[in-house]
Amino acid sequence: MAAILEGLRFQPGSSPIHRLDPRVKLLISSTLLITALLYYEVTIISMVIAAEAALSAVSGTLKRWVKTIYGATPLILLVFVMNYFVLSLQAGVFNDPSIIYRSFTASYRLIGFLASFSIFFLTTTPEELGMTFTKLRVPYMYSFALISAIRFTPVLAEELQAIMDAQRARGLELDKGGPITRIKKYIPVLVPLIVNVLRRSYELAEAMEVKCFGASKKRTFLRELRMRSADYAVLAATALCLAASIYARLFIALAVP
Repeated sequence: MAAILEGLRFQPGSSPIHRLDPRVKLLISSTLLITALLYYEVTIISMVIAAEAALSAVSGTLKRWVKTIYGATPLILLVFVMNYFVLSLQAGVFNDPSIIYRSFTASYRLIGFLASFSIFFLTTTPEELGMTFTKLRVPYMYSFALISAIRFTPVLAEELQAIMDAQRARGLELDKGGPITRIKKYIPVLVPLIVNVLRRSYELAEAMEVKCFGASKKRTFLRELRMRSADYAVLAATALCLAASIYARLFIALAVP
């Protein structure tokens, strides 16, 4: 879980992807996600994942991107197994190659889903996120809640891992026993984690009160978002790719696996 949440933490850099306007990066991630949602063909999904890997390599976040995908491996395997058993029960057979292919496709698409917005969050600062949502007319109260969740979720994941390591050092065996026994063993892990969450919540609330959060309805920022020529070029290319993806799905019969 901590590895998956690493994909939500901003990684500083000066790459061309980092320098793009966050609204353009949001459109790129949305285009990748929509394409992965529209298509079931492994070939198309592979093209989407390859594009995501290329963008991660250009931005210098490839290692963390790969780590996010690796951390999602148990979830991907779970999706494959669940799809396989459900489809096999519906068909009444358990050795049909088409069922295996459909189950693999469902789990393979999940990689595209998870990786699509990882690039956006890895290359966009929380301040830029706030400005982006403000430009999109999202009420700042909601955008602040989302930004806070994105900012603190990886921190809480690290704290969870630290607490688990500390409890293992004290002799707590989290990986042994039946399901009920394992759930009970996680109580010494969840209690300090909840305490830390409450402590951070109180500290955040006090900091917001000190800074008079909500006193002014119109938000101002130290730096305003401004589109450059490169942003407009990437925006046009991305919009064209999105339109082509939707058109091909609706009006073209693809002959690819």
